[in-house]
Amino acid sequence: MDIIKNNRLSIAQRMNVSDISELEIFPKFFEIETIRACNARCSFCSIKDWRNMGRVVMSDELFDKFCGEISEFSGWINTVCLNRDGEPTLDKKIAERVRSVKEIGIKKVTLSTNAELLNEKLAGELIGAGLDDIMISLDGFTKEVYESIRTGLDFETVVNNTINLFKLRDAAKSSMSIRVRMVIIDSNKHEVDEWMKFWTKYAGAEDRVYAMPAHNWGNQVNISGAGEARLNGSACIFPFSSMAVHVNGEVGLCNADYNATVNMGDISRNTIKEVWNSGEYKKIRKIHLEGGKDGLKLCNGCAIWDRTYLEGAHPQN
Repeated sequence: MDIIKNNRLSIAQRMNVSDISELEIFPKFFEIETIRACNARCSFCSIKDWRNMGRVVMSDELFDKFCGEISEFSGWINTVCLNRDGEPTLDKKIAERVRSVKEIGIKKVTLSTNAELLNEKLAGELIGAGLDDIMISLDGFTKEVYESIRTGLDFETVVNNTINLFKLRDAAKSSMSIRVRMVIIDSNKHEVDEWMKFWTKYAGAEDRVYAMPAHNWGNQVNISGAGEARLNGSACIFPFSSMAVHVNGEVGLCNADYNATVNMGDISRNTIKEVWNSGEYKKIRKIHLEGGKDGLKLCNGCAIWDRTYLEGAHPQN
């Protein structure tokens, strides 16, 4: 089978469609950045390189436009993640925004947080708003290691907030799943086993506890200990399935394109559907299908969405 047919078949199977042409309808996954700010300065983060996009918090008008457009495809969309590069708990309207997306019928609404601000009040608001899934980034087993990586955060606060989240979720009899993830770099890799044993004790049947190598943000950030991909010409699934929207409406190539250096469009000026079917998207998809993704700077060696190709991934529970 030639590479184009193989890539088309692989993507169709992963997306559970008969042919990838069906995916031209609309994105099935969204990552939307409601806030472009963070309360931490992590050693493996891209924040020091973020460009000014003219806003820190997404306007109500743009968020409402987003909700209005995705509401027409609520049965098609799989997941909406209410953050991209910023820390979502800094958005004072984050629980309200979760509720807004759930009310239009989106099956799964998720977000990723460092949990520093995830106190009992906010955790309760998110659970009450109908959040389906939450991912906690917690990258160390000891205070010394954690705080050397997650600069600006307090280890005890994050651990206590995370443990309390499990308790609050269970007390509320919520079906919200909780994922606790460690990003593995050179300075914390010796703690993985102890970390896994500790957090697995709190996880329920639908929760996940896992450790995974860092990535290099599409060759934009030099990280010691980042996983290396086995290059094989496989097409990335992201351009066929997902859209990453920044705080001002700009759409980057993917979730690694934190500055939208490859401008795929702007949903503040066009509809999501217009952007999704733009010439830029078609060009990128063609390159990937033909096995040429390693010729693109951001895509060369990237395995964010194909983590099985990374060396050193630790089994999850």
